[in-house]
Amino acid sequence: MQPSRSVQAVSAVNADMSLKELLQLVADNHHGKISLSDDDKTLAVGLLKSKGMDELDYGEEMKVDKVRLVKRVTGAMGLYFS
Repeated sequence: MQPSRSVQAVSAVNADMSLKELLQLVADNHHGKISLSDDDKTLAVGLLKSKGMDELDYGEEMKVDKVRLVKRVTGAMGLYFS
């Protein structure tokens, strides 16, 4: 009899990814090219917003396909899908 092993799924999202890589991942999921788990979606959006706060200037935006990450002049972060 073999010992039971716990199998964990590997996340497609990690904290070392760049803003552009995260945006591309979210855009690919939005367009149905890949399918992210709900946990990965939540993690990706959280990382985009926190990294965007640090890396984008006020009023700056980054766009990949039809997904935009915007740092408003007020400092608020927005992620928009079209």
